[in-house]
Amino acid sequence: MQTAQPAKSSRLKSIVRLGGLTVSLAALVFVGLAIHRSFGDLQRQLISPLFLIAILGCAIAYAAMLQLVGIAWYRFLVLIDGPSFGLGRALAIFARTQIYKYLPSNVMHMVGRFALARSAGASNRALAVAQIGELSITILAAGALGVLLAWPIFQGAYARYGPDNPALTMGLIAASLLALAIGMGLLFRFRMADIGGGALVVSAEAFVLYVLFFIGNGLLIVALFRTLNDGGHMAELIGIGAAAWLIGFVVPGAPGGLGVREAVLIMGLTAAGLPHPSATAVALGNRLVTVLGDCLLALVALMLQRRKSA
Repeated sequence: MQTAQPAKSSRLKSIVRLGGLTVSLAALVFVGLAIHRSFGDLQRQLISPLFLIAILGCAIAYAAMLQLVGIAWYRFLVLIDGPSFGLGRALAIFARTQIYKYLPSNVMHMVGRFALARSAGASNRALAVAQIGELSITILAAGALGVLLAWPIFQGAYARYGPDNPALTMGLIAASLLALAIGMGLLFRFRMADIGGGALVVSAEAFVLYVLFFIGNGLLIVALFRTLNDGGHMAELIGIGAAAWLIGFVVPGAPGGLGVREAVLIMGLTAAGLPHPSATAVALGNRLVTVLGDCLLALVALMLQRRKSA
């Protein structure tokens, strides 16, 4: 019986990985077809000076907003270990490891953060609590904004793309993973039961920080949107951005949600009334913003580290 359980767990992990890979590939095909369908218009929009300036400005803003996520992670560490090392060092670790999420599996930034923080003096328990807290709060905050602000849009996207489209499979798998994440959130609650009321306070603080981050990320999408088209309800666009981030986050095997996030953004933005070429341009622009922002953050952390060691 003891050997059967690990084998069953291994098979389940393999099925989840295979499902995540299938979803990622389907999403990449969807994005590729979207690019092919409107390549001429898309090319003109992507090289628009105003759009390129918006991407650079949004990348800097995104790098700054990531500090909110880093602070939330640090608050969970302090909950268990106290101030074993300072906020500045925690943010430096966070900045250095952000680009790891573009490695296969979509969790390497968490692995890198765990290793660097452990060498800095954080305990295994604090790091485990911080990781579970990060996963749970990310899903809760993004899911809450997506449902509250953009639920009608995604109902329209479902009707538009139809039950025979592979995107439906992606949505169903994502919904299943979200249900799994809710269960993980309950586990998080019980794992932290012995910490007392401090756990509830830190979780509430982290939730607010993540909500602010997702609102900020949504405003960056609004900024890209407005360089190409007038109109669009700001709240809906923020909700679409949060939902796209959530689904890209929970699908296993998609580095940084690559392909999945873009597919959800394209579907959501077109359902919100944005022309298909513009929706594709905004989705690709948002990807450039996040990649450039992560790279900028890592570069600044590296420069500060070298300056400190000089």
